[in-house]
Amino acid sequence: MAEIQLKNLTKRFGTQVIAVNDLNLVIPDKEFVALLGPSGCGKSTTMNMIAGIEQPTAGEILLNGQDCVRLAPEKRGVGFVFQNYAIFTHMTVYDNLAFGPQVKGWAADKVKAKVAEMASLMRLEDRLDWPSAKLSVNEMQKLAIGRSAIVEPSIFLLDEPLSNLDASFREFMRTELKRIQHQLQQTMVYVTHDQIEAMSLADRIAVMDQGLLQQYGTPAEIYNRPANTFVANFMGSPPMNLIDCALTRDGGRLLLDLGAAGKLELTDPKLLQAAESAERSELVLGVRPEAVSVVDEPDAAGGLSMRVDLLEPIGPRTIIHLTQGDVEMLAVEDKRFGGQHAAQVTAMLPQTQCHLFDRQSGRVLGDAPGIASGQEAA
Repeated sequence: MAEIQLKNLTKRFGTQVIAVNDLNLVIPDKEFVALLGPSGCGKSTTMNMIAGIEQPTAGEILLNGQDCVRLAPEKRGVGFVFQNYAIFTHMTVYDNLAFGPQVKGWAADKVKAKVAEMASLMRLEDRLDWPSAKLSVNEMQKLAIGRSAIVEPSIFLLDEPLSNLDASFREFMRTELKRIQHQLQQTMVYVTHDQIEAMSLADRIAVMDQGLLQQYGTPAEIYNRPANTFVANFMGSPPMNLIDCALTRDGGRLLLDLGAAGKLELTDPKLLQAAESAERSELVLGVRPEAVSVVDEPDAAGGLSMRVDLLEPIGPRTIIHLTQGDVEMLAVEDKRFGGQHAAQVTAMLPQTQCHLFDRQSGRVLGDAPGIASGQEAA
């Protein structure tokens, strides 16, 4: 068992910089959890505190219920893989893999068997006699992962291990890492700024910004029900459309005024409930580009009047850039769009897939998803 609990974890550098601010997080045993966010959000600092490389300013780190804040890194049962592969380039692949078990005093036959097993898992069995310096960058990173995993740590920490790899191999290694985690049955914590990596690898994602946890949940929860505009904008490629609007009433009807693009009458029960809970009229309408459909005719009933500003054909998809006045919106079509540049069209927004956010705080309105136990984002 290797559950990680972070309780009110805080890390300050000097008096001005709060790298991690009162973080509460539970990482269940044998789960793959990604710490996701932009540079400087506190994700690597959080990982370093779990590993024991950094000491927290305040708070607790519990590994299997035991406080390990004062425990030396080598006594935490933690394996670490860095962005820059940590291997002995003057040694063979075999010697790199065997180094950890030999230091731990394993019997020679056990070392030999585990090296063979790990080399097979990493698909390096035909490279065991090679000098590590002759490996490709991609193979070096696989060796670094195997070198850390072979000593069977209960917790595996990976700090952007794929960022130095070429694009095609990065995609391959995402699949490999998930396969390896399933086979090793280790708790994995993975630091990345790449939301595609986080979405494809993780069982759960902790989205961070400026030292604060913004949302914690499964990839589907975070993508489909973002807790605030930061998460909505950070997750997805292209990101969610976020359009400033004003909530107005016309008799018994609730409408969103989107300026030059027109007004949208709210009819979906959940969206109506969210609008009713608003404390102010200045809101943000959120909708994923793939949920927007474009009707190749102006002023179709029930939609927003928009102008085609740019077309981006990307393989089987087309990204359509739409504008009207100061309103900008993206739509993604799974087939080649037949409209023309500068054409007037109508954007249809399915209200069941729309979100309303408070413009001032950025928080989603209505039945908001949880952020984390005992913590709210600022």
